Order: sequence, then structure tokens, then C-alpha cells
Amino acid sequence: MTTGILLSVREKATRLPGKVLKPLGDCNVTEFLLRRLKGARNADCVILATSIDPRDTVLADTAEREGVIAFRGSEDDKLERYRDAARAHDLDFVIVVDGDDPFVSVRHIEALIEAQLAHSPDFVVYDGLPLGATGFGVSRLGLEKVCQQKDARNTEVWGHLFTENDAFTSAALQEKNPVFNRPDIRMTLDYPEDYAFFTAVIEGLGTDRSSADFEDVMAFLEHRPDIVAINASVAETYAAHLAASRSAG
Repeated sequence: MTTGILLSVREKATRLPGKVLKPLGDCNVTEFLLRRLKGARNADCVILATSIDPRDTVLADTAEREGVIAFRGSEDDKLERYRDAARAHDLDFVIVVDGDDPFVSVRHIEALIEAQLAHSPDFVVYDGLPLGATGFGVSRLGLEKVCQQKDARNTEVWGHLFTENDAFTSAALQEKNPVFNRPDIRMTLDYPEDYAFFTAVIEGLGTDRSSADFEDVMAFLEHRPDIVAINASVAETYAAHLAASRSAG
């Protein structure tokens, strides 16, 4: 089985314009993520999956500089973009990582890949982690099937198309380590408060911040509730945005 990590990223943010190119540590957010994802031991490749929109050329160029494959597909239909990337690179299974999740846990991505190898679900996730701490695993066959069945073209929110449909097999791994099982922590970059959170963590980690792994971040935050609180206030707004996006789809 051939497995790839797809970094799903576009340069079209409206709530925090330019967020995926904002400085983070010694690089920008997209470079930061690509360098982390290349450390996954059981993935065959890392692909930056963006769109054909000219605004996204800067992201394809970033992938090339980082020695990562760039794939450009549908502007609005994420699932078609992922399916087409899997087709183009003959992938049997992909882990989709959002481009606004710079602290994503490579360790948990590796566990998702192991779960796919062992049980072959169409869709697999991790429960109990901070928002933005892990990716979503989906099989190539699952992507082919969901693209045939769905009516919506806007698939900004798409996990429910698998979990709420009996035609697909889904699995959810559970994180029980209390240091990591922190769904109260918000680790996704969508608002200015989120950027303030990420920069505070990076500054707090010190000189080796750019190479810090998820375990380092969580150990640091265990003793810094003040930093966890920086972006806690936007959680409700974000949840409302996701609900609206799902309804629009």
C-alpha cells in the first residue's frame, strides 16, 4: 500500500489574510508544516495539495523549494482535489493535513497510517487531541466513492460525508494520555488570536523552537494556561463558521 500525506493549503483566507505565509519561528507557516511532515517515518511521500488559482502559485513554489511535490487541482472542491492527487501519484491512502495546523502531531499521523494498514477503514481520525493536532486518513477507494455520491461542490467541511454514511467504514482512535488529551486547546490558525497563540508558543519554546515536536509543545502548554487562554475566546465563533460551511455544502 502506498501512503501519502497531503498538505491541504490555499492562499485565500479572509479572516486572517495571508495566514499560511505568516512568519513562524525561522520560516513561514507553510514551510514550518512541510518540514515537520517530512519527518513521518511511514509515509511514502508528502504532497502540497493546492488549487489552480494563480494566487496559489506561491504555495507550489514553496513546495518546490522545500523538496516536496506540488499538486494543483480543484479550486473549491477539496475532495476532488484529494482524489485527483491520489490518482496522479498512485496513492492507496492519504492523510490530509490542513495548512492552518502548524503544530500537527507527526506521531499521531504515523498512528493513523498504522491503523489503516491494520484495518483498512475508508476514513480514520483521532479523538481527544487539540483541534488542529492531527490529520484525517482516507482511502483512495473512499475518495473515489464519495466523489461519485456527493452533490456538493463546496467541500470545505467533509468528514461527515464519511462518518454519517453507512456506505463507508470509519474508525476513531482514542488519545488517553492526559498530556495530549486536551480538546480544550485550540491549535488551528484562523483568527489573529490564533496567530498570537502560535507565536507565543514558539517564543516560549526558546532556541530550538522550529524543530520542536508535538510532545514538546504539549509539555510546554501543560504549565502555561495563560498561553492556552490566548485564543480560547474564538472557539465558539469558529464552531459557528464550521456549521455554516457544512450547511452551505
